[in-house]
Amino acid sequence: MHRYECGNCQQVSNPFVLRNSAERYGQEHRDERHGGMHPFNEAIVSGGGRMPQPGEWRVFVLFGVLILLGLATKAL
Repeated sequence: MHRYECGNCQQVSNPFVLRNSAERYGQEHRDERHGGMHPFNEAIVSGGGRMPQPGEWRVFVLFGVLILLGLATKAL
């Protein structure tokens, strides 16, 4: 996940999956709030994703088991 952070305004964008989307958001922010100029301490911050919750891990495990079963049946 990628976020745009503006050092002057202290504005932080919602997370974007693609870095390009965060950069586009930053350009729109610069155009609207700063006359197109790059403010001091602006950044695209990458990372900050969250770990899957316990219920979500079950889905990953189930998916892995199904793949292994599919490979095992194909091998036989």
